[in-house]
Amino acid sequence: MYQRPGEPDGARHPLKAARQALGLSQIAYARLVAKTHDELGFGPMAVRNHHKVLRWESGGTAPEHTAQLAIARIHRVPEDEVPRLGWPHWLHLATDDATLLHQRLTPRSAIDALHTTARLTDESPRSYLAVTGPTLGSQLRNVLTALDNPQPLPSRHGHCVTPDALAHVEARLEALELQEAGAQVTPAVLYFAARAEHRLITGLLTDGGYSRTTGARLLLLAARAAVLCAWLCGCLGEEARAERFSLGAIRAAAAAGAPRHVASYLPDLAFRHLLAGAPQDVLALVTAARAIVRRPSPQLAAVLHTREAQAFARLGEDRAAGRALHRAAVALSGRHGSPDPFSVNVDETWLASAAGSVWLHLGRPGKALPYFAPLLDEGPASHGPAPLSPYAARRLLSVVDTQLALGELDAAVHSAHRAIAFVGSLPPGLARQYRQRFASRAAEPVVRDLSQALSEQPGR
Repeated sequence: MYQRPGEPDGARHPLKAARQALGLSQIAYARLVAKTHDELGFGPMAVRNHHKVLRWESGGTAPEHTAQLAIARIHRVPEDEVPRLGWPHWLHLATDDATLLHQRLTPRSAIDALHTTARLTDESPRSYLAVTGPTLGSQLRNVLTALDNPQPLPSRHGHCVTPDALAHVEARLEALELQEAGAQVTPAVLYFAARAEHRLITGLLTDGGYSRTTGARLLLLAARAAVLCAWLCGCLGEEARAERFSLGAIRAAAAAGAPRHVASYLPDLAFRHLLAGAPQDVLALVTAARAIVRRPSPQLAAVLHTREAQAFARLGEDRAAGRALHRAAVALSGRHGSPDPFSVNVDETWLASAAGSVWLHLGRPGKALPYFAPLLDEGPASHGPAPLSPYAARRLLSVVDTQLALGELDAAVHSAHRAIAFVGSLPPGLARQYRQRFASRAAEPVVRDLSQALSEQPGR
């Protein structure tokens, strides 16, 4: 099975985020844990150096149960959450991700989650997913319960959110959503615009006055803004931030009682888990989407089959992946009439690129490369006059992975230079991913030239 250069990514552990929030070094934190461990009656802990905390934060080892209870006490996490969520998932309750892990999904908790995503900053980005493994399963059950038993958002007194105000917000959102197919500006510019809309809508939900009907509409607009932010964060190479926006979008759409929105947002979240190397999470998300919408549109059905194929490829299950790809092609061939507004970019070109990634991860880069023809210089789509998708530079990473797997270093470097040319300057997260791909070949002259070009990227 193929493993791309740089995998697994050295994602920052949630314990590191929690420790740094206290302003402590690893050795100081180890001493605090030992002191708390003793105060709780669990006995002394040896602290010779910082290595114990280093191992915890690297993911190499997990603390013993009593040490976890001491850590929970330090960060004011309820003791019963430690066994319920397990390590390291309960640590998210010690960070500002806590609102994304609420057990009950209500309109109020959905708004709290939107506030969490509205506060995401560029200065201290997360580098790990907030909700994974058993915690993800619990979240999906909460979503299904909320959709089965919707609770209306109570009306709220305050400065009235008028129908005209809603119409203006929706018009701006629609204009931004149209940019997904092709845009004249960079993904970073689009992200800042989408984030501004997301913050505005969240502010209206918190401070505005509205009826139940208007409140539900605001929740749905917030979900649309959040999922657009998630997609654009993916364009920027900020997968962990994208995941948090997706979680906020799903909670808001579920609280608004919008099953088709929820089902359409789950595949984007699944893609974040795919990139994080968690194929079982991907399969759980696909299963949830199918439970929510029993008869998906041809495009959504194709996306779900494709995510399934990509997960099976990560698991090394060749036949299952091939069958899922076939089902995706059959589903997509059945589309007719108006396109699914939730899957406007899903067409044969999209499916071909996704199929290429499947064959690459099954260790067959030679079979994968032809699927990426539209992304190559000789591909027919490379000379079209239409504006490029904001995702174009991110999509070329799969081409680079395939070319490197085939030993075609010059071609891979050329593809990376094309990615830079597409957007003028690569955002920091995406530039980092490109650098990782070529790290093992850094001494090659062509790679040195590329590294120089990547280091000159201002990130805007």
